[in-house]
Amino acid sequence: MKVKTKKNRSLFYRISAWLHLWLGLVTGIVVVIVSITGAALVFEQELRVLLDPYQTVEANNRNFLPPSVLKHAAMKKYNLPAVSAVVYQGKNRSAVVPYYGDRSKYQLIYIDPYSAEILHYQLLSKDFFRIMLEGHYNLWLPRKFGKPIVAYSTLIFVITLVTGIVLWWPKNLNKTNVQKSFKIKWTAKWKRINYDLHNVVGFYSLLFALILGLTGMVYGMKWFSDAMYWTASGGKSFAYNKMASDTTLVRSGIMEDEDVLFKQLVNKKADLDNQFLTIGYPFGKAGVWNISLNPRADSRMRDSSESFEQVSLKKLEKPVENGGDLLLGLNYDLHVGSVGGFTTKIIAFLVCIICASLPVTGFIIWWPKK
Repeated sequence: MKVKTKKNRSLFYRISAWLHLWLGLVTGIVVVIVSITGAALVFEQELRVLLDPYQTVEANNRNFLPPSVLKHAAMKKYNLPAVSAVVYQGKNRSAVVPYYGDRSKYQLIYIDPYSAEILHYQLLSKDFFRIMLEGHYNLWLPRKFGKPIVAYSTLIFVITLVTGIVLWWPKNLNKTNVQKSFKIKWTAKWKRINYDLHNVVGFYSLLFALILGLTGMVYGMKWFSDAMYWTASGGKSFAYNKMASDTTLVRSGIMEDEDVLFKQLVNKKADLDNQFLTIGYPFGKAGVWNISLNPRADSRMRDSSESFEQVSLKKLEKPVENGGDLLLGLNYDLHVGSVGGFTTKIIAFLVCIICASLPVTGFIIWWPKK
């Protein structure tokens, strides 16, 4: 009777079942690792403030020191040839001075932005959240190997989600099928509970899991990112900033360039007390200054940024934003769950846990039937 039922299934269903099983088995371990590390990263910013005392300082109605003062304090203390940025995190937060010049020794220096006192030194290779990020992005493997493994495993995971809904879809919505498809039977034996945890919980998390998977693919596969941008922009390619010849900043000859850029923001009455200000230093001869203001560290869509040529401090013109730019800005917030604030971060955390469980519950279903 069971054989007859399987033969009565459509070819589409049987192909979906085959893909769901074998693709899930092939990528299961990767999905578990990526999902668990993703869950660990959801509340990174909140946990850093809660657990790290050097993340906070007393403002006491003082003004921020210029970025060059913080830069020189970090360079002198740790014998650095340069710094990569100066980041002000708001009035009651420490400033951060990162140095990424030596790829084998990325480091962060936390500084009191009011006194230039060094508060903490952190090698990123020993930072818990950085370790989680490396696992999430490339499975702690060399990036040229780990990155494509994660990216294409994510693509396969998206396919298993789609085939999973095909397998889940009830033939008809009578009362019995509704009970089986939409509710977990907690009073049943553990095998049935495991089956429901795979099918029912998988169904309820499907949309959010697809969002996390698709937005993650943007970071792992350039062709997918380019295709997404091209589609959302109506057939346009990504455009870079252009030089604007009439926006040169006035330089006193005394102030360092980063201080000129910082003073411009102060003169414009930028709300530095309640925003994250990142002053990114030029990298190489063709590099530019990047100035970014953002009310939240875990957001990209709220970011406003400007770029300046490193020698003349001429402002670079931004291309007119299109749908592709808006989608790229939204992509990060969707991926980390910050798009709707704390509520959507909770959802993202729970969906990551569910995604980690799906290969496990699926394997338990398959193993006795193998």
